[in-house]
Amino acid sequence: MNILYLHGYNSSHINDRTEWLQSFGNLIHPAMQYRNFPENFQYIESLFQGQKLDVIVGSSLGGYFAFHLGNYYQVPTILLNPALLMTHIIKLHNRQWAGQAKHYIAIGKNDEIIPPWTTQNALTEWQSHYQMFTYDMGHETSFEVFLDVCRKSGLFTAKNH
Repeated sequence: MNILYLHGYNSSHINDRTEWLQSFGNLIHPAMQYRNFPENFQYIESLFQGQKLDVIVGSSLGGYFAFHLGNYYQVPTILLNPALLMTHIIKLHNRQWAGQAKHYIAIGKNDEIIPPWTTQNALTEWQSHYQMFTYDMGHETSFEVFLDVCRKSGLFTAKNH
């Protein structure tokens, strides 16, 4: 499998999630400079140029990028409290979606950074193809919740190992 993992703002690209994801194949997990790097989409695309991605995983602001890249490249995603409404900060450079990818989304019902209703409203407005799982948590997603969403998605199976 070719997997792209995009960490959240002020977070790390090396963690329990990346260690687990590496067991399924080729993992691309760049250290993102969200604050200082305005050309993030082009940078991310340069990392997997010529490779077909099988899944994109993104957390928070990384979930924003994962969502849009998933739709653009028709790759399923796993999104952890995605910051889908960050378009006022980061521009998409007039990208047109090829269609709707399937998104598996973990939402914290107590998230005060990205209120769950904002994610739900964006997905409804964009007529996204998704399955949402709500957890009794805030913005930070535990490793256990991450594993649960991965299991429920069916994207990480023994045949992919």
